[in-house]
Amino acid sequence: MHGTADFNFAEQKGLGQVASEPAPQTSQKHPWILTPALDYLFCCGGLMWLLAGVEALGVKPDGQSYQSIILAGILFWGSLLIGEAHGPATLVRVFKSSTTPKSVRIAVIAWGVLLIVAAYFGLTNTTIAQLMTKITLVWVIQHYIAQTFGIIMIYCMKRHYSLSKLERGLLQWQLRLLLFFVILRMFTLPAFGHLDNLLGAEVPFWGPLPFWPMYLALVGFTFCTVGLIIALSWRFLRTKEIFPLPAIFTIVSVAAITMSQRDAFFLLGLTFYHSSQYLAVTYAYFVKERAKEHGQELKGSVAKEFLKAHSLGYLFIVVLLGMFMTKGLPQGMIRNGVPESICLTMLWACLNMHHFFADALIWRIRDKEVRELLL
Repeated sequence: MHGTADFNFAEQKGLGQVASEPAPQTSQKHPWILTPALDYLFCCGGLMWLLAGVEALGVKPDGQSYQSIILAGILFWGSLLIGEAHGPATLVRVFKSSTTPKSVRIAVIAWGVLLIVAAYFGLTNTTIAQLMTKITLVWVIQHYIAQTFGIIMIYCMKRHYSLSKLERGLLQWQLRLLLFFVILRMFTLPAFGHLDNLLGAEVPFWGPLPFWPMYLALVGFTFCTVGLIIALSWRFLRTKEIFPLPAIFTIVSVAAITMSQRDAFFLLGLTFYHSSQYLAVTYAYFVKERAKEHGQELKGSVAKEFLKAHSLGYLFIVVLLGMFMTKGLPQGMIRNGVPESICLTMLWACLNMHHFFADALIWRIRDKEVRELLL
């Protein structure tokens, strides 16, 4: 979920009516979103860490060796098939899913119109363009961390691991304080708030803020992390219940990504942690919903549906839409006289802000149908 709503993900009230027809219960017994291997690779950041390890060993995508060519191919096709496809997956979810209320569709359309108007002025006004870019850079951190919280809750519920009030509070505040620290750092340290080249445009540093709020957030994050480890360890000693390992990996991965600079590792996380995680969830949701509509029951892993026509058609559509939105649309604007740097940054900001907003409305696990299909 490119932003699983917010840190109260599991407590959200739905925007629409909850259907009375129960979803198939069999899929709830499956403890994985896809399969164990695919979850660790695409939902928990495993592939991101593997690729980062390859680069740490000295293999670079701009080299001439066979290893470099293979790595460059993985990064290119990963960006094309995962990174650029995960945004359109939200649009398919909004406009094609029967679990999306009409009010949400109207809100998503209205937000899109507002962003188009803002983009029109941003293409000729540097201040507006910089403001929208800054908003996106801040919002994307909240988006990553909120999605991680949602994934954690999915793994806990799939495994019937019910968090106590203390455990849940420590987890929520751990992630909140991580969010506060990363955002405050962007406005405190120029090294983290200034970008020389974001799609060809410079993003200036706005600040600095005093140092103490940033350090206070970091200290709070550290205390919550230690407290959570102690609470979960004490629970294991008493009950032998193990906090889901995939959830632990997602926490470690999102902390590493958000605390890093906008460097090569961050870009790896963009595609091979966040985007792949979101695409895995939306794909699983799609095939489960389709099965329910056809009166079928999916048992165990949904990965067996991958090579079927409806699955390939779904993936083809989201990839095609992604290529149009991130490649075709900007190229058309550039050929019609829009400066390349401002065109790319404004489209990046507007597409992401639209995605963040829409995504925050559709993943409401308090809704019975949404919960049953997610779990």
